[in-house]
Amino acid sequence: MPRDVLLDLDVLLLEEGHCLRDQALDICREVGADQAGSTTRAASLSTLVQLVAGGLGVTLLPATALDVEAGRADRLAAVRFAAPAPGRRIGLATRPGSARSAEYDRFAVTLREVLAELPVRIVEP
Repeated sequence: MPRDVLLDLDVLLLEEGHCLRDQALDICREVGADQAGSTTRAASLSTLVQLVAGGLGVTLLPATALDVEAGRADRLAAVRFAAPAPGRRIGLATRPGSARSAEYDRFAVTLREVLAELPVRIVEP
C-alpha cells in the first residue's frame, strides 16, 4: 500500500507521549496528512485495534505486534506499506563496567535469538 493512502483515511493514534504515536504522525506528515488534531486516541495498541474493529478508522501497527493484536478480530485486514516500509531502530545500551554486565550480555544474546524469528532486521554492533 502506498503511504499516500493515509490522506483519505481516519488514522487512529495512541495517546501523546507514546513513541509509536510520534512515528505514526511522522509517516502521516510525510504524505501531507495532518493527524495531529485527531480526537480519537487510545492508551494501548489493543484499544486501537478494538476501535478499528468497531469501524472508527485505521491505525498503524508494528509488524511485531500484528499477529497478536490483529489476529483477535475477524473484521480486520492488515495491509503492509509498499517498500521502503517505515521502520524504527531499537537498541540495548549498558554502562561499561556494570556489575551486571554478564547478565546484560546473556539478555542481548537471548533477545537476538528471539528477534531472529520475527520479521525484523537485526543490526549487530
